[in-house]
Amino acid sequence: MSKLVTVEKILGVDQSINCTGVCLHTIETNYSGRKPQEYHSYQYWLIPSDKKCTRKMTGFSNPWITIDPYKKMEGENYSGKEVAKTLNIYAICNIIEMIIQTEKPDSIVMEGISYGSRGSAALVDLAGLNYCIRMLAIRYGLGMSIVSPTSLKMRATGNGGAEKEEMIWAWKQCDPNIAGITEIKIDDLADAFFLSRCV
Repeated sequence: MSKLVTVEKILGVDQSINCTGVCLHTIETNYSGRKPQEYHSYQYWLIPSDKKCTRKMTGFSNPWITIDPYKKMEGENYSGKEVAKTLNIYAICNIIEMIIQTEKPDSIVMEGISYGSRGSAALVDLAGLNYCIRMLAIRYGLGMSIVSPTSLKMRATGNGGAEKEEMIWAWKQCDPNIAGITEIKIDDLADAFFLSRCV
């Protein structure tokens, strides 16, 4: 007998050293009627560094959003700074790994590295984080998709050069559970939401 209900879980990850956004998009498809019916639900995680975690974030409470800060390390000399960067990437990946272990997604969708940011020192750190998350996908046998920043904006708003405010507005039109949120920085979650819908 074939299954009457299937569940697919897609993890959208908008990676950043300062504040990573994660969205788990669960698609439940019911085949018991004449036409398959799809039900979509979303759960979010915001992973800011303790330097970017504001008081509003610390006191924020929402059943769909979990805020899980990590302690950002800093070094005093060249070697110390390089080690600190590695530890920061490790801390972010540990939180994402815990989400993977708990939620058991089928696939991960990530934003590709923006080549327009060449020359930026932060780009090197972001690339390191990006590839560490890719390694997590391989370790856990997850499907993996990479979406270019321009393509993501185009899919979300119809404008490949959309600003953060446009992405947030488009997100709030799609998920009524977060429509009233104004207390915290949420542009990373907006990007993660649309990444989770790109498969």
